[in-house]
Parts: sequence; C-alpha cells; structure tokens
Amino acid sequence: MANQQLPPVKTIEALDKDKLTAIVTKNWHWILIIIVASNMAAYLTLRWTKDTFKADSEIKLDIKSNVTELGLKTFVQEENFTKLSGEIEQIRSPFFLNQVIDSLDLWVSYYSVGQILVDEMFMRSPFMVQYDEQKTMRGVPIYFQFKEDGFEIGVTKNGSPISGKFGVPINVNGITLNISEKKTGVKNQENNYYFIINSRESLVNYILQGLSVVPINFNANTIRISFTDNNAFKTSIIVNTIDSLYLYYGNQQKNQASAQKIQWLNRELLGIEEKMGGYESYFKNFTIENRSSNVTNDLQQVIVKINKLDSQRYDIAKRIGDLNSLIDDLPRNNFKYSISSLAHVPDYVARKLETLQQKKLSEEKLALAYNENTFAYRQMESELKNLKDQLFDDLLKLKSVWLKRSAELDAQKVKLEASFASMPDKSTQFAKNERFYKLYEELYISLIKSKAEFELAMAGSTPDFKILSSASVPLIPIAPKRSMMLAVGFVVGFVLSFFLIGLLYLLNDKITSVKEIENTLSIPVLGMLPANTLASKTPFFIIEHPKSRLSEAIRNLRSNLDFLNATVPKKILAISSTISGEGKSFLAQNLGGVLALSKKKVILVDLDLRKGKKELPFTLPDANKGVSTILIKKDTWQNCVVPTHFDGLDYLPNGPIPPNPAELLLNGEFDALLSELREVYDYVVLDTPPAGLVSDGVVALKKADLSIYVFRSNYSRKENLRTLNRIIQINKITNIAVAFNDFIPPADNGYGYYVEANKSKRFLNFFSKN
Repeated sequence: MANQQLPPVKTIEALDKDKLTAIVTKNWHWILIIIVASNMAAYLTLRWTKDTFKADSEIKLDIKSNVTELGLKTFVQEENFTKLSGEIEQIRSPFFLNQVIDSLDLWVSYYSVGQILVDEMFMRSPFMVQYDEQKTMRGVPIYFQFKEDGFEIGVTKNGSPISGKFGVPINVNGITLNISEKKTGVKNQENNYYFIINSRESLVNYILQGLSVVPINFNANTIRISFTDNNAFKTSIIVNTIDSLYLYYGNQQKNQASAQKIQWLNRELLGIEEKMGGYESYFKNFTIENRSSNVTNDLQQVIVKINKLDSQRYDIAKRIGDLNSLIDDLPRNNFKYSISSLAHVPDYVARKLETLQQKKLSEEKLALAYNENTFAYRQMESELKNLKDQLFDDLLKLKSVWLKRSAELDAQKVKLEASFASMPDKSTQFAKNERFYKLYEELYISLIKSKAEFELAMAGSTPDFKILSSASVPLIPIAPKRSMMLAVGFVVGFVLSFFLIGLLYLLNDKITSVKEIENTLSIPVLGMLPANTLASKTPFFIIEHPKSRLSEAIRNLRSNLDFLNATVPKKILAISSTISGEGKSFLAQNLGGVLALSKKKVILVDLDLRKGKKELPFTLPDANKGVSTILIKKDTWQNCVVPTHFDGLDYLPNGPIPPNPAELLLNGEFDALLSELREVYDYVVLDTPPAGLVSDGVVALKKADLSIYVFRSNYSRKENLRTLNRIIQINKITNIAVAFNDFIPPADNGYGYYVEANKSKRFLNFFSKN
C-alpha cells in the first residue's frame, strides 16, 4: 500500500441519484409551490375566461326543377348554383350578411357587468332601448342602473348619471332615447348594465368574424355553416337565420336570373319578327314581279357544287397540312404520329412510317447496350437513314400530287363562281334573302322554345336546398377546454419543477454523496459520518451520545484504521480538509476519544499554527505554551501537554501564533517532536490546518503514517476533490483515505448500522483489490 500509484482523477458522467434525491428533498416546498401556482393559474384562467360556444348546421345544395318532369331540357344552367365555392362566397358576401342583420334584432347589445366577467344579455335583457336612427351614438357603451323610481344612465362609467323613467324619452348628449322595462328579462338590482348601439359595419364585421362556411363533401354538395360566440343561444339563432335566408335568397336570385333572360328573349324575338316580316314582303313582291317562285333552282345547284368543292378543298388542305407536319418531323426524329395524321396517307407510306418507328425504338434499345462506334449500331443507324430518305421522297411526291389536285379544285371553283356571277342579280338576291330567312326562322323557333323553358322554370322550379341538420343551442362550450386546461396546468407545474430541479442540479457544485467521491478519486472512503444537529454543540460527541449513529460511524472508522499500514504498531494520523468548516477538528477530537476508549494511549496535536481553537472541552493551563514554542525550543512537549478527562487521551495545543508557521514545520524540530511522541503514544492525531488553503497541512500529510481527508456533504465543493487530487499527485502522498462528514442517511437503514456496515464492506473490498 505504501508504494501504491494513484490513477488520475475521474469524471462524473452518470446521473447522481443521491444528489438528485437530496436536491428534491431540500426543495420539495418550492416544487409544491410551483405545482400549486400553475394549477391555480389554470383555474384562474378558466375563471376569468368566457365560455365560447359553437352552433352549426349542414345544408345540401341541389337544384331541382319541375320542368324536367315535362320532358323539357334546361337551356341554361346557372354555374353559381352548382359550385360549392360560389355558394360559400355568396353566404359570406356583405350583401347577404346585410340581409341577415336586417332579419335579426342585433342593433342594440345589452351587457350585465358581474364581479368577474361581463355577460351579454341577448334576448334576456330586463330593459329595451329605442333610439332615433338618424341621430345616435354608435359603438359607445352607455351604462345603465336600476333605481326604485326608474333608472340612471351615463355615457362613461364614471360620468355624471342622468336619471330617467321607463317609457319617457330622455336626452343623452343630444340623443333621444326611450327605455322601457321588459317583464321577461332577467333582472338583478345589484348588477350594473350597459348597452351599445351597433353600426351596420360593426355588425357585418362581427358576423364575419364568428362565421365559418366550409364544404363537407363536394360530391354530395354539402356545406357546414357554423357561428362562434360567447352566447350559446345567440349562436343558434344566427345560424338558423342564415339557413332560412339562404334558401329564400337562392330562390329569389334564381327567379331573378330567369326573369332577366326572358326579358332579353322578348327583345330578340321582336327584332327577329320584324326582319322576317321584311323578307316575307320581299318574296311576295319578287313572285309578283317575276311570276315565278322557283327561280333559285339553278342557283341552288351551283351553290351545292360550290359547297362540295369547298369541302373537297378543305379536305385536301387538311391532308397537305398533315403531310407537312410529317415532313417537318422527319429531320427532328419525331416519329410519334397520331392516328389522324396517318388517316389520309397511302398504305405503303403508313407502313414505312410504322417501320421507321420500330427501327427508331430498336436503335434506342441498341444504344443502351452498345457504343455508338460499334458495327451493329452504325448499321442500324444507316438503315434508319436510308428509310428516312425513302420516306422523305415518298412524302414529297405525294405532296406534289395533292398540290396539283388542290390547284384543279381551285380552278373548278373559279369556273363555278364565274358561272354564278353571270346569273341575274335578282336570282342571287332572292337566294341570299331566302337563306337569311331560313336562318332567322330557325333562330326564332329556338328562342321561342328557350323562352318557354325559362317561363316554366320560373313558374315551377324550386331550389331543393335541404337542411340536413339545423342548429341547436350548444350546451357544451368548445373553449376553454376545462379538463385540458387543468391538465396543462398540472403538466406545466411538473415541467417547471423538473426544470427547477435540473437547474439546481446543474448549479449545485457541492458534494452530496459518497458516489461523487468514489467516482472522482481513486482513494478509499474510510468512513461516513451521518448528520447530527448536536455535533456542533458537543466537541466530544461520543462521550455524551455514545449510542447515536454518528458515534457508531466514528467507531467503524476506528476499526477501518487497522487495515491501513497494519504493520506500523504506532501510527501518526493526520486529519485535514480543503477549507475550514468541513469537520476535521471535530473528527480529530472524537476519533482521538474513540481510540482512547479502546485502551490506546493517544495524543491530539493542534497543528493549526495560524488560528487558535476558541472552544475546547477542557481548560488550558497556559495559552502561551504549545507546538509553536516547542518548535522554537522554548518549551518541551512534556511541559505543554494538557491531560483530558479521557483516560489515555492527552492534548497538545498549538501555542502562540508564530509569524512563520510553515518554516517551523520544516526546520527539523517537527520531525523530532513526532519521533518522541511516537515512542510515548500509540496514536498521534494531528489536527492540521486546511491543506487546500495553506501549505502547513500538506507538510503534516506527508509526515503522517495515515492521512484522513474530510469532505462535508452539501458544504464541500467539487473543486475540493480536484484540489485533493492535485495535492496527492504533486506531493506523492499515498497513505490517504477520505471521511465523508455530515451526510444524510436513508430513512430506513437497519437501526443505523446498515449504511456504516455497507460502507465498511466496500472499504474492505477496495483494499482486497489493491
């Protein structure tokens, strides 16, 4: 053990459950406060938030017409009545919403002011306000309060009240109001009320804000109309009013459109009748003048031939156009031809085109497998080029033939037109007028039929807008979600508590458990001293409280000393720590007492030459004698020793504070003192100054057979672990162990023995491995 090499410091990576438990135990009241506060915030939010209700209805949009029952086909079908998007925009249009406002009594809003919330008294107001529509204050709250003989109103909440009586007009800022009492309203004399006269613009914006019109199923032509507000009864009234007006408005708009079309048809029919009357007069006069009514036979024959030629010319022009497309596509290697483009080409050309398409596909497949310079690919490319050249020549020849045919048809038409021009002008005029007359006759008959259809549609068609489900008064608000809000309050409290504990865990750099020491340092933990509130009040704790858990832990520590430097019969023990307040002096005194109780001769040496002990369990005969005077050879140690009431335990005070404590320990007299004390005593317990602050403590640690370094739970910082490791590495200290002071043991630990016994077992395992 004396030559043991200590490995470098370790780092703590895992979560320290003991530390986390200690933080939670220490801050449980803050966790409780956070959870209670978050739940209280959720409750107050629910208390101060108005309930929001939503009423909705479903409508199926489908126009049926009784005209279809008569076997007539609808001439014009309104597109706006078949598209759901058009119907939705119609419902949300300002024009339609103004009709809704005119159908509802929303011009005056009445409110009841409660202790927490303001309630809208829709159709429940205990009074009613009538006003002059030309002169009124819109959008301004006017406060109202019942009185024994009437009421009082004020334009502002703290303004001068104006008294009035029900049914008697009252003038408020130049505006005449007539307020009457309603017997059916909900009246509360203790509540304050106010009312607002709304403008049309504010009502339109109010309905638009709460209105929702969305499609449900495009195939079934169904939509959902919803309205959201804090008043449940008001939401159902508004939705049902929108449904009713929409049915009426849709039918009215449809009839209005039909009426406008009928009016247009009447004007057109009147104009056509006048034109047909003029043509009939012309035919009558022509027959009388020419004594014939069949002078158009020749003209008709010529017209038939011209029409036939026009058809042939159109067909040949279309063929040439398709042929030009084929010719243009060949150089671009576009071989994807439609069926219509191949309909008029000869079979041999069509077969070559199909062959060309197949070879092009074969070339593309071949290009995937072979390089362009291979013989197979070049041979395929040559065949494709030859076929394209042949096909190009065939198409040019065919185009030449069709161009020649087109020229022949043009020449024939010129001859027929010349023949037609040579006919008498009267015959030509007669034929033209006869054609126009027939066209107007057909149009007249068509318009008459359309007029009949629209008249029947207007008289017999009804819009079949079915209300699949009407709006009812909602009983359950959609917001706020009480259960969800309360759950959120609980979760937020839990999350905030979690973050608080995590923050405290990260910010806490104190040593809270022995695991942190074991995971950071590679030296044994000699013992664990549980916390005790009486320890600071009793220097020799083991005498006054021998059966306590702390006393038992000190005894276990004494037992563990036997395993360290067991070959040394008389040992020098150095008790040190990083800073003051970690309990090294308490441990030195009580460990010395325990060793004395075990029939050992022990001396407790106060080596803190920089700071004297203020409270001692015994009285010093001379404060000017001690270690400092011994080291300067002023006194002998025998003259400075103070006996204690412990049998076998003596005390050597530090003496006067010298100007050079560190040098006194290095002048050789300190080694001589330790040698003399070792000869007389079984154990020399050195109560050193903090090794992390001054070098005196490090000197004592190097001189001792065994050093005990004290850490205090929730007091010593993690930096102290690194300080000890640095002291060990620099000064090559080997025989050193740790005592963990003031830790909080578990609640149930087997009558106070389990923790210490378990730690002793781990201590023995450490030395068995080393």
